[in-house]
Amino acid sequence: MSIPVYITSAAAWIPPAESAKEAIAAGRYPAEDSSLNDIPCLPVATDEISVPDMGVIAGRRALDRAAGVVGDQVDLIVHASIYHQGRDHHWNSAPYIQRELGITDAFAVNIEGMSNGGMAAFDLAMAQIEAGRATSAMVTTADRFCPPGFDRWRGSYGIVFGDGSTAMVLSRTGGFARVHAIASLTDASLEPLHRGTDPFTNAYGVVVDENLRTAKKSYLEEVGRESVLKRAEEALLAVVRSVLEKTGHRLDDFAKILLPNMGNLLMQVQFFHPLGIPAERTLWNWGRHTGHLGAGDLTAGLARLVEKKEVSPGDHVLLVGAGGGYSLTAAVVEIESVPDWTEVTTDFALPSDVTE
Repeated sequence: MSIPVYITSAAAWIPPAESAKEAIAAGRYPAEDSSLNDIPCLPVATDEISVPDMGVIAGRRALDRAAGVVGDQVDLIVHASIYHQGRDHHWNSAPYIQRELGITDAFAVNIEGMSNGGMAAFDLAMAQIEAGRATSAMVTTADRFCPPGFDRWRGSYGIVFGDGSTAMVLSRTGGFARVHAIASLTDASLEPLHRGTDPFTNAYGVVVDENLRTAKKSYLEEVGRESVLKRAEEALLAVVRSVLEKTGHRLDDFAKILLPNMGNLLMQVQFFHPLGIPAERTLWNWGRHTGHLGAGDLTAGLARLVEKKEVSPGDHVLLVGAGGGYSLTAAVVEIESVPDWTEVTTDFALPSDVTE
């Protein structure tokens, strides 16, 4: 990239986790799903904290870590989420996060990119910085998957949903990692996978017991499972190939490959097999404890790598996000230093029946 862009900091906020075994015993999680997903717990936020305030916590942690480079000011805030943000309409959470963090003279905007929202926000922030319209930016995510609107354990095939928030600060000045390439694409032929066949509605509000399985089932019955998997694989390989061609890397060159946190079977068919990589090259073992953190899987994963010192200077990391639409974003970053962050924001309390 002609204008260097760095990741200056990354952080997360993740609440204590709830046991999958207890959810099964209570009849809230089918044992068959648990066997396929291999996810023993999910972080669950309480009513004591709002979703936007979750974003504020992660944002403050990321800003504190970036203070030596950007101070307490960024030029742009892009907030991504996939679920309810505390108000049904006529309100955006990004300006709230900006105000709570005391950031002035910045532009704050929400985006909806489903599970790829955090990575899409990363791409948009990169574009603003490269265009010279900002010298620094912060990407935040926050999601809480709670009743009556959504069932975190049974709301989708192959995915269970954990609560949490993340934040990442980008800067032209410096940071612990340099972004060498980023690319995004959408295969809109797969858009019906999350829409289904029901007609559009005019009313707006929190849907009671929203179920993503119904939409997916109707589309899979229409076109077949193999058609969906083939197109998803082609889109995945295309976006990965795009960033690798820009940097000259091969998949074998990466110390870690960060992916969305989904159930084991879905990870195998949607990512591990198409990319030809084992789970050990990813953060799957950690991600199986968080579940799917909405739009924040990749930012949380990057923070995890640095906090636990699972990367070293000179290592390259590939980030691959995917979300409904069907949209994907991939980025190549090089670790230039490993900050000594004393707080591990990606650690969270596990149930007594779960061990790492």
